[in-house]
Amino acid sequence: MKIKKLLALGIASVMAGTVFVSCGDTEKAGSDDQLVVAMEIGYPPMEYLDEDGTTKIGFDVEVAEAIAKKLDRELVIKDVAWDGIFGQLDSDRADCVISAVSITDERKEKYNLTEAYIANKLCIVSKSDSGLTSPDTLAGKRVAVQTETTADEYMKDKIAAGLKLEDYKIYDKIINCFDDLKAGRVDAILVDSVVAAYYIGQDSSTFSVTWENDVGEPMAIALKKGNDELTEEIQKALDDLYADGTIQKIADKYFGENNSVTVK
Repeated sequence: MKIKKLLALGIASVMAGTVFVSCGDTEKAGSDDQLVVAMEIGYPPMEYLDEDGTTKIGFDVEVAEAIAKKLDRELVIKDVAWDGIFGQLDSDRADCVISAVSITDERKEKYNLTEAYIANKLCIVSKSDSGLTSPDTLAGKRVAVQTETTADEYMKDKIAAGLKLEDYKIYDKIINCFDDLKAGRVDAILVDSVVAAYYIGQDSSTFSVTWENDVGEPMAIALKKGNDELTEEIQKALDDLYADGTIQKIADKYFGENNSVTVK
């Protein structure tokens, strides 16, 4: 997008009027009355469960609600494991994926992507005194990532280039990575900076960002290839939500002032 903003973090509840279904739902998307959005509910602060264990909250959740309202559609959020989330588009079971989707060349080829609506950076999270201040310092260490994320791709590229780790742990959920770090089963996690900010805010005595890459990692909303009309509608909704300040208000709830990210 043409607008750049610094966004900042807090906790918030979601707006009313959202329907939630599990990944086992097999109904086809494509209704003009609904916007079916696939998310992995388990990636705070982007999308996760409130303390009650059932209410879905997060930056992407509220962005999806705001888009659906702009499009005058009922929002249906489908909670889908990350390793199967794009299959929801391929099988027409979701209209779009709004779930911290990084823009990559492979995804550009396979899917329609909006312009970036948020950007963050990859970072290393470890003990403050770990000395793990760059990817190269991870040599001989135990590293955890979430499966099929850009962090996973980045580490696999480093390993292919010759970086030797003691252990490389890949988990379905990012929370498992942080559980292992806290328990001492891994030495470091490679993860998005917005997620790191959330967990460090929860336990700054245990976690610290010891390295962050220089290049921002833009994120987009993904749709099935060829679904140009809906892509344009969602893009216009995003532009309007920037212009009227809605996204800024949502972001102010979820991103801490000391961990700002640039949104384009």
